[in-house]
Amino acid sequence: MHLSERARSIQESAIRKLDAAVNAARDVHFYKLNIGQPDVGTPQPVLDALAHADSPVLAYGPASGLMACRAAAARWHSRVSPGIGPEHVVVTQGGSEALLFAMVALCDPGDKILVPEPYYTNYNGFATVAAAQVVPVPTRLEDGWDLPPDAELDKLVTPNTRIFLFANPGNPTGAVYGADTLRRVAAWARRHGLWLVADEVYRSIWFQSPPMSALELEDHRDHVIVIDSTSKTFSSCGLRIGFLISRNLALMERVERLGQARLGPQPRAQHAAIAALSLPESFYLGVRETYRLRVDTMMEGLALLPGVAFHRPAGAFYTIARLPVSDTEVFARFLVEEFRATDRGPAESLVVAPGPGFYADPRKGRDQIRLAAVKEESVMRRGIEILGQGIAAFNARGL
Repeated sequence: MHLSERARSIQESAIRKLDAAVNAARDVHFYKLNIGQPDVGTPQPVLDALAHADSPVLAYGPASGLMACRAAAARWHSRVSPGIGPEHVVVTQGGSEALLFAMVALCDPGDKILVPEPYYTNYNGFATVAAAQVVPVPTRLEDGWDLPPDAELDKLVTPNTRIFLFANPGNPTGAVYGADTLRRVAAWARRHGLWLVADEVYRSIWFQSPPMSALELEDHRDHVIVIDSTSKTFSSCGLRIGFLISRNLALMERVERLGQARLGPQPRAQHAAIAALSLPESFYLGVRETYRLRVDTMMEGLALLPGVAFHRPAGAFYTIARLPVSDTEVFARFLVEEFRATDRGPAESLVVAPGPGFYADPRKGRDQIRLAAVKEESVMRRGIEILGQGIAAFNARGL
């Protein structure tokens, strides 16, 4: 039977591709540093709101989300960008749907989306579903993953380019783009008639200075979209509540129609999101300190491994590490299927996300992995120790 080109060409997740092998393994404990699933407890007010039944019927909700949830998200973003109102917010099924809605609303089949590379692997999948194409904007570990100058960006623009999409802070790099860079790229995008789509899912997790929100770019309000989510900041990945935010009301009316086609996000989950967005500022201080300690532990461990290069994350909780191995796709599978650390007794190993999945060309990133500092410090410390043992065993085998 026929399958569509989109179904046949959609990229496998670099983050989850080893799940089947992990599930098939027996008598081994895996340290899973491949996926951004924190072990931090979900805030109790969120759990309480999720458990509270305010109606005897689990009914449909509005296509763009409950007005109370839209208003809560608007208030939250108005802290840095005054003037954001409920009319500028659409509630989505996670940040993933918000990204997909943005691509579908802005791109016709064959249109191009510029994305700094390496990038979140699912951007490729969303673009494929939208019948668009990701065009990578090369960045380098040696430069701290900084964006290239305008002259280099100019070379990537075609008549079919519609969007410049970036994550700030970055996944998978942990890079944070400063205000000067953000203003420069926004002005560049406007010169070329491009939409600026900012994935700000990790904007509350930073370690040096807070990232500027793209919503603060007052001179560019009509061509800016911000993507947000409750998943990471509030350790609520399973809540599946995200937000698409823009001051462009013509766009928002069309996004409302996209929402109507899939009905509405789950109302009870939205009440939990309202509780999350109402937490005091002290909560965010605790979140940043939690991840700072975990990232510090990861960095300290990596610094002890010979031949490993990395850039310290300025935000989020990821890093891309360059390893002294021949092929990280083979290495990641070796860790799951063959390598077992037994220096502490029971067999242990590690799950990492191989680098090629974060590049448009899978021949790139063959010496890189992404690591997620989502576990408590003792787990992070042991996971990086096992990484070092695994590298030595892999290279001793001549793989």
